[in-house]
Amino acid sequence: MKLSSKCRYGIRAVTEIARNYLVRPTKRKEIALNQNLDDSYLENILIDLKNKNIVVALRGAKGGFILKRAPEDITLLEIAESLQGDLSPTECLNTPAICERVEFCVTRPIWQKVKNAQEDVLKNVTIRDLLEQESQPQGRKDMTETGSKKEFPQSNSTVLL
Repeated sequence: MKLSSKCRYGIRAVTEIARNYLVRPTKRKEIALNQNLDDSYLENILIDLKNKNIVVALRGAKGGFILKRAPEDITLLEIAESLQGDLSPTECLNTPAICERVEFCVTRPIWQKVKNAQEDVLKNVTIRDLLEQESQPQGRKDMTETGSKKEFPQSNSTVLL
């Protein structure tokens, strides 16, 4: 299902911060410039990410944002749920009582499968994976899971978050 712009921008912001992991804090203005994001909108996103313990804000002249954990320990699902909340395509998956058809609804199992599939993809991709994908010699590519090893096959289209 559709991820909000806040969610997509948040993933881009965390990826930008991760580029400097264990090197230096990343300034908000640097993230906004490098990712072509509105600075005031980014500020709100970073506050939410800080409140959800994904990033840490450091004050002072040498301050900025750093990751709370290693890039390989932060999944896209964690960021998406932090910024967008539950990713259910329908409300009845979370609150069955709101629907009188829940017992015999033929579409509800489909919506559950959609939610599970989306969550499975997002929980199996980390910020480290995005950084590694970005550093591939052929540039950005679509990401697919093959067995236990992540591969980044050549693609005619680019998927940007």
